[in-house]
Amino acid sequence: MEIKDAAIEKLKNLIEKVKKGACLRVFMADGCCGPSVAMDLVEKPDKDDQEMVKKDFKFYVHKDALLHLANATIDCDKEGEIIVTGLPHAHQHDGDCCH
Repeated sequence: MEIKDAAIEKLKNLIEKVKKGACLRVFMADGCCGPSVAMDLVEKPDKDDQEMVKKDFKFYVHKDALLHLANATIDCDKEGEIIVTGLPHAHQHDGDCCH
């Protein structure tokens, strides 16, 4: 998993403003088309989280998310919002599945 400098700065600023002392936590959550990647700000990791550090930015990734995030990149879009690209495609269950 790669995390770009712009995303690191955005997340550091967000943590400073919203929840000082917290860390980013990345994990898998149930979505309409199966598992999806979710993020939250936490003060301590869950027991199955792995601590990661990229360019002095510490964050936690749940062990179940590691495989899904192997080729992922966390970055900012043109508007400065956090985006995650390079994720495996979700399996479509029916025509009502979100994209």
